[in-house]
Amino acid sequence: MIKKQLLCLIILFLFAFEGLCQNYTDFQGRFIPSVSYRINDKWKIAGQYRYSLQKDFQEFRSSAAQFDIEYNITETISIETGYRFTTSFQEDNHRLFGGIKYDKKFNAFRLFSGIKYQFTTGSFDSRYMKYFERPNHTLREKIGLEYNIPNSKIDLYTSAELFLRLAEDEDPVKINRARYEIGVDYKFKYGNTFGFSFFYDDRTNPRKTDRFVLETKYSLSIDDMLKKIRKNKQKKTEE
Repeated sequence: MIKKQLLCLIILFLFAFEGLCQNYTDFQGRFIPSVSYRINDKWKIAGQYRYSLQKDFQEFRSSAAQFDIEYNITETISIETGYRFTTSFQEDNHRLFGGIKYDKKFNAFRLFSGIKYQFTTGSFDSRYMKYFERPNHTLREKIGLEYNIPNSKIDLYTSAELFLRLAEDEDPVKINRARYEIGVDYKFKYGNTFGFSFFYDDRTNPRKTDRFVLETKYSLSIDDMLKKIRKNKQKKTEE
């Protein structure tokens, strides 16, 4: 029954966004496998790979590898920092980022938000950054809500995010784009989670290069997997 509900949700999302995407310049896709490990109640490490397509899934856009570390200050507030390397046919870039996140559960609902600063450059060489291309400084502000369908392993969520470009000219803060996202996750056994989401980027540049992006995600929580294995072994021992 749960699998049928998940299939219906996928079909509804696909039909809804197929009509919307006809009004915009590009429909892109991403496949994102990731893995995480919670060392203890405070520390968590994670890594992910992202493969991106553009021009209605017909052309390679970029690939990226990311590593990040998260530290829980309290049960609801955490900080994170990390590094991402992105490569494409046209250029490569490095990204350093750090931020603070808020995460609070209210029965079947979960409220999450965060502020992230990111520094992106094609090279860490000082002459490159000074004479060829200046680094991008961006501040991202995000807020969202997640809902767990009762008696199921399905989570639905939606979020809105604002990208602010930080510059050194007369207008030091510019709105780069707004992002609106909806998605669904399904939790399997042994720490495996599969999900997909759609987001729309509403850009403010003169060319209005707006886009819809379909993300397909798979994640593995190593600590959840180990807990499940230990639990199964304990059951067999008790039997």
